[in-house]
Amino acid sequence: MQSLNRIDSGAIVVSAICVVHCVGLPLLLTLAPLLSVHWLHEQHFHWALLLLALPLSMIGLWQGFQRHASWLVPAIGAVGLGMMAYDLLPAHDDHAHGLTLLGVMLVALAHALNIRGIRRHLACSH
Repeated sequence: MQSLNRIDSGAIVVSAICVVHCVGLPLLLTLAPLLSVHWLHEQHFHWALLLLALPLSMIGLWQGFQRHASWLVPAIGAVGLGMMAYDLLPAHDDHAHGLTLLGVMLVALAHALNIRGIRRHLACSH
């Protein structure tokens, strides 16, 4: 149980980092000439977070599914991860990343539902 919560919690933290990055980026870019933080907008940052989110989410959501057996939870997570990956394709080089932000929120929701489902399953099995 603890390792499952840690994986889901870690995935939620990664999602929160993405949200802070996406929401805080416009503010940081206004200060970019002063702070030289243009590297925050680079595509490799988004790819690095996606590559971190993929294994965390896949492992955490799969292990949770094995306990609570709700297909909805990993489906929400898969849609979110898919949106994040789709937004990084070269054809989407508008750098708006609207799909990424929505995908991140779906992944965080999936992990929160995963934790809740595991807790309910454990409560019912006692």
